[in-house]
Amino acid sequence: MRNLLLILLSLASSAGWAQDIIVKKNGEQVIGRIVNLSTDSIHYRYFSDMEGPMLAMSRQEVAQLKLTATEGPEALAEKTFIDERTSVAEQAELRLQAKLDANAYYKARGVFWTTLGSTILHPAAGLVTGAVMSAVPPNVNSDYNPNSYLLKEPVYRETYMRQAKKRKIGKAAAGFGAGAAVVSVVYMALVISIIGG
Repeated sequence: MRNLLLILLSLASSAGWAQDIIVKKNGEQVIGRIVNLSTDSIHYRYFSDMEGPMLAMSRQEVAQLKLTATEGPEALAEKTFIDERTSVAEQAELRLQAKLDANAYYKARGVFWTTLGSTILHPAAGLVTGAVMSAVPPNVNSDYNPNSYLLKEPVYRETYMRQAKKRKIGKAAAGFGAGAAVVSVVYMALVISIIGG
Protein backbone atom coordinates (compact mmCIF):
# COMPACT_ATOMS: atom_id res chain seq x y z
CA MET A 1 0.00 0.00 0.00
CA ARG A 2 2.83 2.37 0.89
CA ASN A 3 4.56 1.71 -2.46
CA LEU A 4 1.31 2.43 -4.32
CA LEU A 5 0.96 5.74 -2.46
CA LEU A 6 4.54 6.72 -3.39
CA ILE A 7 3.92 5.87 -7.06
CA LEU A 8 0.73 7.95 -7.09
CA LEU A 9 2.50 10.93 -5.46
CA SER A 10 5.33 10.64 -7.98
CA LEU A 11 2.89 10.62 -10.90
CA ALA A 12 0.96 13.57 -9.46
CA SER A 13 4.10 15.64 -9.00
CA SER A 14 5.35 14.87 -12.51
CA ALA A 15 1.91 15.71 -13.96
CA GLY A 16 2.02 19.02 -12.10
CA TRP A 17 5.23 19.92 -13.94
CA ALA A 18 3.84 18.79 -17.29
CA GLN A 19 2.01 22.06 -17.94
CA ASP A 20 3.26 25.21 -19.62
CA ILE A 21 1.43 28.42 -18.75
CA ILE A 22 0.91 31.24 -21.26
CA VAL A 23 -0.35 34.50 -19.74
CA LYS A 24 -1.73 36.79 -22.44
CA LYS A 25 -1.68 40.58 -22.30
CA ASN A 26 -5.46 40.63 -21.82
CA GLY A 27 -5.04 38.52 -18.64
CA GLU A 28 -6.22 35.22 -20.15
CA GLN A 29 -4.18 32.15 -19.18
CA VAL A 30 -3.62 29.19 -21.46
CA ILE A 31 -2.50 25.93 -19.87
CA GLY A 32 -0.93 23.58 -22.35
CA ARG A 33 2.28 22.21 -23.74
CA ILE A 34 4.60 24.46 -25.75
CA VAL A 35 5.65 22.60 -28.88
CA ASN A 36 7.78 25.27 -30.55
CA LEU A 37 9.04 28.74 -29.60
CA SER A 38 10.34 31.32 -32.03
CA THR A 39 11.06 35.03 -31.73
CA ASP A 40 7.65 35.97 -33.16
CA SER A 41 5.32 33.04 -32.46
CA ILE A 42 4.46 30.29 -29.98
CA HIS A 43 3.08 26.91 -31.07
CA TYR A 44 1.23 24.92 -28.43
CA ARG A 45 -1.43 22.32 -27.66
CA TYR A 46 -4.03 22.59 -24.92
CA PHE A 47 -3.15 20.48 -21.88
CA SER A 48 -6.67 19.05 -21.90
CA ASP A 49 -6.24 17.92 -25.54
CA MET A 50 -2.63 16.85 -26.04
CA GLU A 51 -3.53 14.88 -29.17
CA GLY A 52 -5.50 17.82 -30.60
CA PRO A 53 -4.42 20.33 -33.22
CA MET A 54 -1.31 22.44 -32.73
CA LEU A 55 -2.26 26.10 -32.25
CA ALA A 56 -0.20 29.24 -32.81
CA MET A 57 -0.11 32.58 -31.03
CA SER A 58 1.85 35.74 -31.80
CA ARG A 59 4.59 36.49 -29.25
CA GLN A 60 3.21 40.07 -29.11
CA GLU A 61 0.01 38.74 -27.47
CA VAL A 62 1.99 37.21 -24.60
CA ALA A 63 2.83 38.99 -21.35
CA GLN A 64 4.37 36.01 -19.55
CA LEU A 65 5.36 32.47 -20.45
CA LYS A 66 6.26 29.79 -17.90
CA LEU A 67 7.90 26.74 -19.43
CA THR A 68 7.45 23.94 -16.91
CA ALA A 69 6.53 20.88 -18.96
CA THR A 70 9.99 19.32 -19.13
CA GLU A 71 11.79 21.03 -16.27
CA GLY A 72 11.88 20.73 -12.50
CA PRO A 73 11.45 23.71 -10.15
CA GLU A 74 15.17 24.56 -10.08
CA ALA A 75 15.16 25.37 -13.82
CA LEU A 76 12.03 27.54 -13.78
CA ALA A 77 13.88 30.80 -13.22
CA GLU A 78 15.92 30.31 -16.39
CA LYS A 79 12.93 29.16 -18.44
CA THR A 80 10.45 31.88 -17.46
CA PHE A 81 9.81 34.52 -20.10
CA ILE A 82 8.30 37.88 -19.12
CA ASP A 83 7.67 40.57 -21.71
CA GLU A 84 9.03 43.56 -19.77
CA ARG A 85 7.26 46.03 -22.08
CA THR A 86 3.91 44.80 -20.90
CA SER A 87 4.42 44.49 -17.16
CA VAL A 88 1.52 45.75 -15.09
CA ALA A 89 3.45 48.79 -13.83
CA GLU A 90 4.51 49.77 -17.33
CA GLN A 91 0.97 49.37 -18.66
CA ALA A 92 -0.24 51.74 -15.94
CA GLU A 93 2.47 54.24 -16.92
CA LEU A 94 1.52 53.97 -20.59
CA ARG A 95 -2.17 54.58 -19.78
CA LEU A 96 -1.33 57.65 -17.70
CA GLN A 97 1.01 59.00 -20.38
CA ALA A 98 -1.64 58.42 -23.07
CA LYS A 99 -4.25 60.39 -21.10
CA LEU A 100 -1.84 63.26 -20.49
CA ASP A 101 -0.75 63.31 -24.14
CA ALA A 102 -4.32 63.21 -25.48
CA ASN A 103 -5.31 66.09 -23.22
CA ALA A 104 -2.25 68.11 -24.23
CA TYR A 105 -1.92 67.37 -27.94
CA TYR A 106 -5.22 66.16 -29.41
CA LYS A 107 -7.00 69.20 -30.87
CA ALA A 108 -10.28 67.85 -32.34
CA ARG A 109 -10.04 70.53 -35.02
CA GLY A 110 -13.27 71.92 -36.39
CA VAL A 111 -15.60 70.05 -34.03
CA PHE A 112 -16.48 73.05 -31.83
CA TRP A 113 -17.03 75.54 -34.65
CA THR A 114 -18.90 73.14 -36.93
CA THR A 115 -21.29 72.15 -34.14
CA LEU A 116 -21.72 75.78 -33.07
CA GLY A 117 -22.50 76.91 -36.64
CA SER A 118 -24.98 74.07 -37.20
CA THR A 119 -26.71 74.86 -33.91
CA ILE A 120 -27.08 78.54 -34.82
CA LEU A 121 -28.67 77.54 -38.13
CA HIS A 122 -31.03 75.12 -36.39
CA PRO A 123 -30.66 73.52 -32.92
CA ALA A 124 -31.71 70.07 -34.19
CA ALA A 125 -29.08 70.26 -36.93
CA GLY A 126 -26.47 71.17 -34.30
CA LEU A 127 -27.47 68.19 -32.20
CA VAL A 128 -27.20 65.81 -35.16
CA THR A 129 -23.91 67.36 -36.33
CA GLY A 130 -22.38 67.06 -32.86
CA ALA A 131 -23.51 63.44 -32.53
CA VAL A 132 -22.13 62.48 -35.94
CA MET A 133 -18.80 64.22 -35.37
CA SER A 134 -18.48 62.57 -31.95
CA ALA A 135 -19.16 59.12 -33.44
CA VAL A 136 -16.32 59.39 -35.99
CA PRO A 137 -13.10 57.93 -34.50
CA PRO A 138 -10.50 60.61 -33.76
CA ASN A 139 -7.62 61.03 -36.18
CA VAL A 140 -4.72 60.66 -33.77
CA ASN A 141 -2.04 60.97 -36.44
CA SER A 142 -2.91 64.51 -37.53
CA ASP A 143 -1.76 66.39 -34.41
CA TYR A 144 1.74 66.96 -33.09
CA ASN A 145 2.55 64.50 -30.31
CA PRO A 146 6.18 64.12 -29.19
CA ASN A 147 5.30 60.63 -27.92
CA SER A 148 3.60 59.47 -31.12
CA TYR A 149 6.05 56.54 -31.33
CA LEU A 150 4.14 55.06 -28.36
CA LEU A 151 1.04 54.69 -30.55
CA LYS A 152 2.60 51.39 -31.64
CA GLU A 153 1.96 50.07 -28.12
CA PRO A 154 -1.63 48.70 -27.97
CA VAL A 155 -2.23 49.87 -24.37
CA TYR A 156 -1.08 53.43 -25.12
CA ARG A 157 -3.01 53.64 -28.41
CA GLU A 158 -6.26 52.34 -26.92
CA THR A 159 -6.11 54.76 -23.96
CA TYR A 160 -5.08 57.69 -26.20
CA MET A 161 -7.98 56.99 -28.58
CA ARG A 162 -10.46 56.74 -25.70
CA GLN A 163 -9.25 60.03 -24.17
CA ALA A 164 -9.21 61.75 -27.58
CA LYS A 165 -12.79 60.64 -28.16
CA LYS A 166 -13.81 62.12 -24.79
CA ARG A 167 -12.18 65.41 -25.78
CA LYS A 168 -13.96 65.30 -29.14
CA ILE A 169 -17.34 64.72 -27.46
CA GLY A 170 -16.56 67.55 -25.04
CA LYS A 171 -15.79 69.95 -27.91
CA ALA A 172 -19.02 68.98 -29.69
CA ALA A 173 -21.03 69.50 -26.48
CA ALA A 174 -19.36 72.88 -25.92
CA GLY A 175 -20.13 73.89 -29.52
CA PHE A 176 -23.76 72.90 -29.11
CA GLY A 177 -24.01 74.75 -25.79
CA ALA A 178 -22.44 77.91 -27.22
CA GLY A 179 -24.69 77.72 -30.28
CA ALA A 180 -27.78 77.26 -28.11
CA ALA A 181 -26.73 80.30 -26.04
CA VAL A 182 -26.33 82.44 -29.19
CA VAL A 183 -29.74 81.30 -30.49
CA SER A 184 -31.33 82.12 -27.11
CA VAL A 185 -29.81 85.62 -27.08
CA VAL A 186 -31.00 86.28 -30.65
CA TYR A 187 -34.53 85.07 -29.84
CA MET A 188 -34.62 87.18 -26.67
CA ALA A 189 -33.48 90.23 -28.61
CA LEU A 190 -36.18 89.62 -31.24
CA VAL A 191 -38.88 89.18 -28.60
CA ILE A 192 -37.79 92.35 -26.80
CA SER A 193 -37.72 94.31 -30.06
CA ILE A 194 -41.18 93.04 -31.01
CA ILE A 195 -42.65 93.82 -27.58
CA GLY A 196 -40.91 97.20 -27.41
CA GLY A 197 -41.87 98.10 -30.98
